Amino acid sequence: MKNWVYTANIVKSIFVAGEQKSEQYLKVNPFGKVPALLVDGKLLTENPAILIYLNSLPSTNEILPKANDAFHQSQIYSDLMWLSSTLHPSVRHVCVPSYYTISENKEDVIERGRIALSMNLNLAEKRLVGSQWWYGDKWSIVDTYLHWCYTRAERGGYSLENFPALGAHQKRVEKMPSYAKRKSIENNNL
Repeated sequence: MKNWVYTANIVKSIFVAGEQKSEQYLKVNPFGKVPALLVDGKLLTENPAILIYLNSLPSTNEILPKANDAFHQSQIYSDLMWLSSTLHPSVRHVCVPSYYTISENKEDVIERGRIALSMNLNLAEKRLVGSQWWYGDKWSIVDTYLHWCYTRAERGGYSLENFPALGAHQKRVEKMPSYAKRKSIENNNL
């Protein structure tokens, strides 16, 4: 992001290690969730809220498209919230079923996640057929969030072979300089 000074604390496998519930992290975010953004000592949580805030900064590259009216702007926010409240949880059901049950048998949670994930990825697949990006010919942060969701599902054992538009989308996202920069930051913080 141009002209934006920040300090990032990247935490790998926070859920597996339980770090989001640690005393140290709860001092930052008493909700015990990630992500958390501190701005001048004030806490902002939840992916959509953080992304909308970052997009509003005058020194930030545009990460969401500009809308001509309040309704279309709300549709863009709705897309972010769909990723956060619908697609992302279906990925977690498949990849981290223990988050949703205390039972030893997690197969029901995983199966429900697979059903929801299939339905949600089919919606994303249809949206991307014949389109380079979520919003046509212009990249947005929605594309990056979507990429995280389906690649995380794939790393968790969910096959993407029936989603050719998502596969093409993945290649486009991974060719972006910002993707290479993010991977470099992640690799240096492991």
